[in-house]
Amino acid sequence: MHPSGGERARLVMFLSADVVGSTAFKAANVDADGRAVWLEAFETLFRELPLIFVGKLAEYFALEDDVPHSGVWKVMGDEVVFAASPRTLTQAQLVAAAFSDAVQCYDARIAARWPLRIRGACWGAEIGRRNRMLEIPEMLGASEDRPYLDYLGPDIDIGFRLSGHSRPGEVILSPNLAEAFAAHGEQHGIEFHYVGEVPLKGVCAGLPFPLVLMSVAGVGVPSFPSTGASEVAQRLAAIRARMCAQGVRTAPPVFAPPPDD
Repeated sequence: MHPSGGERARLVMFLSADVVGSTAFKAANVDADGRAVWLEAFETLFRELPLIFVGKLAEYFALEDDVPHSGVWKVMGDEVVFAASPRTLTQAQLVAAAFSDAVQCYDARIAARWPLRIRGACWGAEIGRRNRMLEIPEMLGASEDRPYLDYLGPDIDIGFRLSGHSRPGEVILSPNLAEAFAAHGEQHGIEFHYVGEVPLKGVCAGLPFPLVLMSVAGVGVPSFPSTGASEVAQRLAAIRARMCAQGVRTAPPVFAPPPDD
């Protein structure tokens, strides 16, 4: 196991979809012989959601020259996590929009078949500074030529904390993505929904952390009213400055110039 070195900082976006209500569903769907009748729902999720996401990426990038590399990073219990490597802010916005559309689409599909919902989270980590990539050739199925890639760092951990504050059929954004998207001149259909602030366990010294849901215009019915992009950008910048004044260093907006060391 060893860290990859010598590479420039680059953005990796993590996009998580997890199942709401899975524990009760599993408990209620075991037959008299102890067989896991619930398994079909999760096999369907892990097979269909990646296909829907790929289709949405093709749709949202139809007018772009290329599509960022993306795919399933890992599956953990009832959660599937994708990773994507956009090279520009516009690409990052389009990836987030495609994922939000895919979550809304599959949430409706799974709810029509089973008493289940899915919710999403989307967060970004600059790999090479605050966060690092590890190559692990010792993982099962990996090799020296094709090692398993893992990512470690505070901005990766934050996303898994954020996911629990999403809503069924909706996607929550990390502040470093939300602030950058909101400050950009073109939103590519993204709408923001500022929810408020709550402490996240182990994150930012327990200081209240901003929660921003996103949606795509015309897709689904958001559970919170829209918040203007400029207001979101200003709020998040002010929260980041406040945390910095309290000695807590947070991730800057993605694709921002690196701070002086």
